[in-house]
Amino acid sequence: MEDLPATLKCRRRFTKLLQKPLDPRIVHYIDEAGLSGLYGIPFIPLDHALITALVERWRPETHTFHLPHGEMSITLEDMEVMMGLPIEGLPVVGKTDMKWKDECERLLGVTPPPSIPKPNQNKSVLDGSRIRLKWLADHFRAPLPENASENLVQQYARYYILELLGGSLFMDTSGGRVSLMFLQFLDPISDAKKYSSGSAALAWLYRQLCNATHLEAKQIGGPLILVQLWAFARFPHMFPKMKQPCQGALDQELLPGPYAVRWQGAKCTDNTHTHVLEEYRASFSTIQAHQVSYPFLGIVYHCYVCVHSCK
Repeated sequence: MEDLPATLKCRRRFTKLLQKPLDPRIVHYIDEAGLSGLYGIPFIPLDHALITALVERWRPETHTFHLPHGEMSITLEDMEVMMGLPIEGLPVVGKTDMKWKDECERLLGVTPPPSIPKPNQNKSVLDGSRIRLKWLADHFRAPLPENASENLVQQYARYYILELLGGSLFMDTSGGRVSLMFLQFLDPISDAKKYSSGSAALAWLYRQLCNATHLEAKQIGGPLILVQLWAFARFPHMFPKMKQPCQGALDQELLPGPYAVRWQGAKCTDNTHTHVLEEYRASFSTIQAHQVSYPFLGIVYHCYVCVHSCK
């Protein structure tokens, strides 16, 4: 009997710079770009086994997960409600032949070093339009000065937006680069709101899922946290029951946010197996229609979460 594929390596970047509270001036521009929902999603460890089990049921010809009770898929509604991303607006289509070194200097204020010639061009800081995020992070590690000019504030904001896009939405299998092509939609930053970033992210996720179905695939990129949270919401019987830190505190202050924030600080309350590929394979092979949940059917990004921790 042929061995089943091993667990995929799920690519995601989460820089420590985003773990600290950002300067309000930077947060203002993240909101101007329509990405405040994405910025508000808490860090949740990826379950590589869960994502692998779902990839094994993904059908490229229909862009759906093939399950015993029928076909299911991740939709634009999931992208909007769970991730807080806009799904209406212009398509994210732009130029691919710009002088990226010049654009980097103009919009980020930093100039990448000269490219390394072939065959070692992949060691360059800037390879085509893709730049190393770590190199960028080193240039924006210092706090934004109190007397920073408006131009410098926007440069910092563009860097953090690139971190969000490259690390959470459009991560590829390189694991450490982001395309500078996104900069053209951030000039000015407020222009980003005109585009349907949710639609582009969903298309990229579909592409990553399709590529990961190949037998030789060892890793996968894209907005994988959405895949995981989609499974949490749709198949609650398969996962530990989650106790919210502020459960029952109805008098606490509430703030709007994407559906994903409900898992912030949540704790497991039973011993359901997770991170075990064989367990997930068995569960998905026997799932029935009555076990599927649609917790936010019809909701349009009006989910709420307590912002105070219980004492």
